[in-house]
Amino acid sequence: MKNKCQIIVGDCLTELQKIKTATIDCVVTSPPYNLGGDFHTFSKGKRVSYGAYDTIGDKQPEHEYQHEQKEVLEELYRVTTEDAFCFYVHKDRIVKNEIISPLYWLKDTKWKISQAVVLNQKSTANVDKRRFFPVHEYIYVLCKNEKSKLKNDSCLTSVWEVRKVPRKISGHPATFPYAIPYECIRAATKEKDLVLDCYAGTLTTAVAALENNRNFLGIEISNTYIKKQIQEGFIEEYKEFADIEIRRA
Repeated sequence: MKNKCQIIVGDCLTELQKIKTATIDCVVTSPPYNLGGDFHTFSKGKRVSYGAYDTIGDKQPEHEYQHEQKEVLEELYRVTTEDAFCFYVHKDRIVKNEIISPLYWLKDTKWKISQAVVLNQKSTANVDKRRFFPVHEYIYVLCKNEKSKLKNDSCLTSVWEVRKVPRKISGHPATFPYAIPYECIRAATKEKDLVLDCYAGTLTTAVAALENNRNFLGIEISNTYIKKQIQEGFIEEYKEFADIEIRRA
């Protein structure tokens, strides 16, 4: 039987609210980080922009952003099964010389924070000599059940060495490396389980799910990123062993 791969072009929170309770076996996702509207570096002491998301401004008042993230996380809690894991990729942001940690809002949800995996990216576009260069992000491993266990058959540590995917390759300013969803899915699911990415971007999680013989549900607000993957052969490559549906909300 073919796997199912459904991708919905629409708003994350709105579409999550339509999903039935306790029907998702695993979540691997990474929201926009609210970085102020663009991705940037510093050159000769000046801020230099190098791109932004296609559809959203990524520039909300911080209290609104955190409230929205809590709403998304609570919906993810509702739609997942009791033994499910949610892998939430985010980072510490430095605003007005003070760190804003995702822990600030994660602690206000129902999820148990089982672990924080450090993603050592080794380099950064944010070369700012006012501070030590930040080169890491986190995978927050979230669960509901204190007895839930991962299957770490890859014998990974809590620090992963990864490389950023250049925008000129992915067409997206913040695509995470394939190894992240691939290893998370292997550790938290079995064949034919349903994996969700509610910020699906360029479908990295979809590819990892299908390569692992899992079903996939993705939500992505930008039609541009989805169209790019179609043009580059996503459907052609996987249609032999997956029923792929892409629809607008």
